[in-house]
Amino acid sequence: MTTATLRRRAVMGLAGALAMPGLARAARGNPAELLVGAPPGSAVDLWARGFAPFLERALPRLTLVVRNRPGRQGLDLVTALAETAPDQRVFGVVTSPLLLTRAIEQGESFPGDRIAPLAALVEESMVLVAAHSGPRDLAELRDLGDRGTLGTPAPGTAAHVAALRLDGRLDLQRFAFPSAAAARQAAISGHVAAAMLALPEAIAGLREGKLHGIGIAAARRSPLLPELPTLREQGVDLVAAAHRGFALNPGAPEGFRAALLRGLEAVAVDADFAEHCGIRGQEPRFRGPESWTRLLARSDSDLRRRWAEEPWLPRRA
Repeated sequence: MTTATLRRRAVMGLAGALAMPGLARAARGNPAELLVGAPPGSAVDLWARGFAPFLERALPRLTLVVRNRPGRQGLDLVTALAETAPDQRVFGVVTSPLLLTRAIEQGESFPGDRIAPLAALVEESMVLVAAHSGPRDLAELRDLGDRGTLGTPAPGTAAHVAALRLDGRLDLQRFAFPSAAAARQAAISGHVAAAMLALPEAIAGLREGKLHGIGIAAARRSPLLPELPTLREQGVDLVAAAHRGFALNPGAPEGFRAALLRGLEAVAVDADFAEHCGIRGQEPRFRGPESWTRLLARSDSDLRRRWAEEPWLPRRA
């Protein structure tokens, strides 16, 4: 990040504080809480802590405290939001499809029935990658048939779900690694023919030449990697992405909810935030409450149908 950018942020933050000193002091004394359903140091935790200053800049009266609620693979976050007192200023990070797959695996209902989706802010496309000396395009990968293996992160992740949707389009065997880092390293070393990863997990390797991009599962080429063709361009109509957004208690104060929406819309068009996202392989994409709720409900329905036909985990006894 440039010195000019940092200076601009400092000036804007100081200006906001000077303009409303009493309100700023009140905010510091009664901060809003941003809940994260993952442990400290996890990818979503780091994302939330990186995002928080941008929202505070957009809403100078707001001070945020990030709190971790990692129990039951993130599902304790849903319980915490659902049980929040109506007068409390609390909201939480929602990552789709991961929160949905974890609810399905645990036999729980659609999380959106208990909490109020607020807005989505960031999109992470899925990308098919290989070793730099590996297959150059989808045609070469398809020619391998079942002699090749497609690596993925753990079952239930966005990249794993995207790989499931390739059934019948690629004859590669699938192997789920315990983490995205392990799947990425297997691709770099050539231990798998290719790997399906979220772009943030692959972008450093792509930029450094350790990985070769075969195709991105997006409707159009990404401005972050404009030379990387889409899978659609190569004859496979697959669009798959993870989304990071927010939700709160259905009875949350209307003023708090409205302020958050204004702030999130401002962050989504903040050039500094776009730069922050681009470095990490993400793209800002704002979806309001209705659009975000529809996306979550549609994804949940599709995932439950897949789970009923072919679970991605062994069913519980």
